Amino acid sequence: MRYSALLILFLSAGPILAQEPGSGEATALSFSRSMSIPLNALQLFDQTVEAWKWTFGKEPGAKIMRQERETGVLEGTARVNFRSAMLPGREETMGTITYEVQLHIRAGECRVVVSNLSHTGNKTTRIGGIHMGQLMRSDTDAPPCRGLGRGNAVRLHAELREAATARINQLLQTMEGRIRAQAEP
Repeated sequence: MRYSALLILFLSAGPILAQEPGSGEATALSFSRSMSIPLNALQLFDQTVEAWKWTFGKEPGAKIMRQERETGVLEGTARVNFRSAMLPGREETMGTITYEVQLHIRAGECRVVVSNLSHTGNKTTRIGGIHMGQLMRSDTDAPPCRGLGRGNAVRLHAELREAATARINQLLQTMEGRIRAQAEP
């Protein structure tokens, strides 16, 4: 009798489908800035390389992956070290946010795009790290995360996004300031 009641319950619950978390199309977090600087392409490229050394180049793990003066392309990677203030006792969430930087330089214009922001948790903990993966523009699009409930995952994603946004905007502003200061006679 009990088994037949359970069988009927499971069969009637079959058509119920869970909704995907998030709001439709998820968009990855990225930053872009365009600067108008009154220099020719080669001078601007040299100023940008110098500004890289004092901004993104000072970040942990920073390296230039591609540098082409003739075509005006500079690409690199760096990271932001992260420790959660929301979950201070969870050392699994501490880790890094890695990102890629692409600079496209033409006469009078420098375009900077920071993309592919991805969180990797502390792998050396006893149970392994909590990895949020790619950071999204909306916190509700945060991917499900092993070891965290949905509410904590959304709050952790928001904290990661805010930390990355603050640091990268500061670096972009400093880079533009250094390039402009070098360009003025």
